[in-house]
Amino acid sequence: MNEYYRAKLNELLTEFNRYLAEHPAFVEKIPNGAEVVLLDKRDLGYNRFVLENLKNDHPIIYIDVGELTPVRSRLRQPTIVSSPRAYAG
Repeated sequence: MNEYYRAKLNELLTEFNRYLAEHPAFVEKIPNGAEVVLLDKRDLGYNRFVLENLKNDHPIIYIDVGELTPVRSRLRQPTIVSSPRAYAG
């Protein structure tokens, strides 16, 4: 698998799992045993690659991922440490 597409797929799967954790009712829309295929309308090359590599062993449900918001750091007030040994105990 192309490295770009692998990274993109991993990112979309991570974000989709987070979405499902926050919106459990969405899971009910997915049939049991269905293969979930995540599509991104802004990346036709990715979509083409995903669709060409489908295995039709299971029912398939296609999900447009919509829009990804910018990734933000959860760090608050990081500081530069001059003596890292103090952090080792």
